[in-house]
Formats: sequence, C-alpha cells, structure tokens
Amino acid sequence: MQLVRTLMDALTCEQHPLHHPLAFKQFESNLFNALIYGQPNNALHKIVQHKEKTVSPYFVKRTEAYIKEHLHEPLNVEILAEHAGVSVRTLFTGFKNYLGTTPMSYLKELRFEQAHLELMHNENLSVTDVAFKWGFTHLGRFSQEYKRRYGELPSSTRRSGQSEGSGIITSIFS
Repeated sequence: MQLVRTLMDALTCEQHPLHHPLAFKQFESNLFNALIYGQPNNALHKIVQHKEKTVSPYFVKRTEAYIKEHLHEPLNVEILAEHAGVSVRTLFTGFKNYLGTTPMSYLKELRFEQAHLELMHNENLSVTDVAFKWGFTHLGRFSQEYKRRYGELPSSTRRSGQSEGSGIITSIFS
C-alpha cells in the first residue's frame, strides 16, 4: 500500500524524487516484485528447490561483476537475471545460497557504500542529491538505514567530510 501512496504522490508533485530516472526504475522494480514475487506459490517453490541442487555459482559471480560495472544505472532483478542467463528465482536462490542476501540487497549495499564515500569526499552534492543519485527515494528511510550502517546521520558524515577538505573518492571496486 505504501508503494501505491508513493506513486500517487509522484503523480501530483513535479519535484517528487520519482522524477529522477534511477529512482523511478528502482521504484518500478520494487512495485513489480511486490506484486509478482510477494504471492505464495508452491509450484515455483518446488521448481526452485530442484534447481538449487544443480545450479553452479558462475551466474552469481557474473551478476556481482555486472552490478559493480553498472551500479550507477537503473537495475532490477529482471535485467540482472537476463544478463546472468538464469530465471529471476534461480538468481534469488543463488544469491541467497552463496552470498546470504538477495540481488537487490547486494545492489543496495554497494550503493550505500558509494553514497557514504561521496558524502565524505564530494562537497558539491547535498545529502539529498547523493541519495537520489544512488537511487534512494525516501530520504527518511535513507537517513535511518545510513545511521544503522555507519553510526551517524548522512548530514554528520557530510559535515565531517567538509571539515577534512576535499579528498579523492576511493571506489569500492579498486
């Protein structure tokens, strides 16, 4: 229901974050997943259980690399599964089995890391700009999750980064 409210807000407000292409694609993917994959389905569960025994992790590594290379682009599980050459369910299962997370949670983690680096080192962007740049459309949730991960609010990271002066952003992919 929250997704529907967010969509309605976006339709009525020209400055809504969903007008940013990455934010919209992320929202679209979340809505699709909530509608399709949120419904219980015993038949699919049995198929996934059978495939778990025969799947090799090549597609997980391939997807990890793809996510890192395209982190700044709108991504969803369908795009990732297509690139990996497996079904969405198989991709989810592989990520859960080998990384202990979902593909979108993995993507979110990498985007949080990049947002954190930018807040520390890029004085030209506001907290809002950084959040939207990396696909985080709900600023309150972004701040809460950021604080849970890094022990401080994004605005505190921004202030401490500004007081240290400009630095070079060190990518997580180095």
